[in-house]
Amino acid sequence: MELDLVVMGHVSIDHIRFPGKEEILLPGGAAAAVATSAALAGAKVGLVTKVGKDFPRGWLEKLSSVLDVKGVQILPGKTINIYMIYHEDGSVDAPVEMGVAQRMGETPIPEEYLSTEIFHIAPIPPEEQLKALKRLEGKRVSLDFNPTYMEDYMTKRDLLREIVGRVEVTFPNEREAKTITEESDVRKAAKTLHKWGAQLIVITRGERGVLLYNGDEFLEFPPLPINEKEVIDPTGAGDAFAGGFLAGYSRGESLETCVELGLLRAREVLKKWGSWSI
Repeated sequence: MELDLVVMGHVSIDHIRFPGKEEILLPGGAAAAVATSAALAGAKVGLVTKVGKDFPRGWLEKLSSVLDVKGVQILPGKTINIYMIYHEDGSVDAPVEMGVAQRMGETPIPEEYLSTEIFHIAPIPPEEQLKALKRLEGKRVSLDFNPTYMEDYMTKRDLLREIVGRVEVTFPNEREAKTITEESDVRKAAKTLHKWGAQLIVITRGERGVLLYNGDEFLEFPPLPINEKEVIDPTGAGDAFAGGFLAGYSRGESLETCVELGLLRAREVLKKWGSWSI
């Protein structure tokens, strides 16, 4: 099977806990969120990840209905479990049990995946992203970030500079772009990321839409309209955008079409529980 996109990163079991309510279990993980979004946007997608034997069989079957899952390793032990604990005062704790999701950058990539047009490295620790990038030397790679690793972004700037210098496309949100570059202005942050080596900077800005910088010009796109009553769960909207964008990008679509696909997928994932698009 010839693929358009291969996504590497975490697939998790998410525990949602609201005060006084029963725990909700949902399939999660940024890699699965990007991959399922891209698949629903028309791309042929492979997934590279590690899960434990506790990963629900039904969830894996759900993934395999839209993705190629030859790159999913099922290992003895526990899948990464993420706990979203909401408190009465509005604060949120998010402890993580890593389980078998250690050294994600070393996860085996099936031989038949290596001819794929685009590889995407979802948020994992920066050191692991660099491992994956070194293994994918010479390939076209995009990369994403996550607030989970914000302390690394603040303290390991040389590492982040090397990472950004190895990718074609990067998908920070506005806060991440400013933090990584130490710039207070989002356009200056985009220019710095381009100067470090990324060819295309795609910055998601929530209700302010998307800002693109390709080294020559800035392109701005507003978010698609959505009825607030339709929004059920904002989890995974950024990942869904990246998946839709990459589905178009891997086919050589215009940047405008790629953004439109991303915004459509992001809007749809807002209407359901969890970060997966399926």
